[in-house]
Amino acid sequence: MATLTDSFIWRWLRPWWVFAAAAVLIETTSCVSPVPAAAQDLQPVPTDESAYDISNYAFRDLPSVAEPLWTNYALTEALFWGRDNQAANVPLVINRDSGVPLISANDPQFPVAAGVRAFYGERNPNECGWELGYFGVYGMSASRFASTTPPQALEVPGDLGPQLTADGETATVKYNSTINSAEANVFRTSNYWRDYTESWLTLDWLAGFRYIGVEEQASINTTCCINTTNTTVPYSVRTRNNMFGGQIGSRARWTWDRWALEGWAKAGILGNSEKQIQDPLINYQGGQLRGTRSATGTDVGFIGDINISAIYRLTDVWGIRVGYNTVWIGGLALAPNQFNFADSELAGTGLNSGDGIFLSGANLGLEARW
Repeated sequence: MATLTDSFIWRWLRPWWVFAAAAVLIETTSCVSPVPAAAQDLQPVPTDESAYDISNYAFRDLPSVAEPLWTNYALTEALFWGRDNQAANVPLVINRDSGVPLISANDPQFPVAAGVRAFYGERNPNECGWELGYFGVYGMSASRFASTTPPQALEVPGDLGPQLTADGETATVKYNSTINSAEANVFRTSNYWRDYTESWLTLDWLAGFRYIGVEEQASINTTCCINTTNTTVPYSVRTRNNMFGGQIGSRARWTWDRWALEGWAKAGILGNSEKQIQDPLINYQGGQLRGTRSATGTDVGFIGDINISAIYRLTDVWGIRVGYNTVWIGGLALAPNQFNFADSELAGTGLNSGDGIFLSGANLGLEARW
């Protein structure tokens, strides 16, 4: 009985073993060993030509561009960035008679300012790496001018206005700012071949430390007076923001032929140690209304940093870069919001924080990869 059963099972399973063997041979050798058949069904074996014709095959899994195996990189760029303040738009200069604001905190508009950016890093392809980076934007300067025609006059708002000037004729608000940023990152890097675009994708996931320094100065310079010799009366304030914290982000680079397209996005949460300083306040008669006053504080800030750049490779090492950037920095103490026009002992001893700046513009420079 066992023999009959075994024979019965074998008769049913034998065709499946044949088919399975044939599938394995097709997958590995592209040649099927024939199942025993009648002599008239057998085909002659070629003897004077190859058993395989691969002339029409396209091996799409073989990259046509060498994998990017560089282990060091550096870049230096010139920055041309504009700026927009996200600050409380409080009045700084008003018409004395009507109280209408003539200059407010957001009125001074920054033109495009120049800066620099530099990076250096090392990596193991498809493993880990590190980098150091810096950017600075210098000489950011804005101003706004206002004047009146007698018998009208202008002054700063609040109780301080009549004491600081009398019969003010003109006022100029000046605003200067400098931004410095430094970062140190570690990252995991991987290379991926993209067959459909004939290109390599290099992807980095990074985390690191970020520092942002924002130093500012603002002043209101009023000239007066109709009934006395013209006198310029300044009211100046300064702020310092030192922001420290961690950031995370990603960077992708598409490379094909002599071209590459690179972009990054980074975000960080930063603690801000901030300070504001008020210079001595002297009125139009030469009397001191206030001495030097200041205040310090802390806040939580944010940095968002986005860039996209196109790169053209000049040689195997050098390439030229051009791109566009947006940077948002929040949680700042901006200088124009530190003016205090109250006539009290505590005026000028507070700190207004929680404002932000938005930077955007172009980058142009060189990179090296070796």
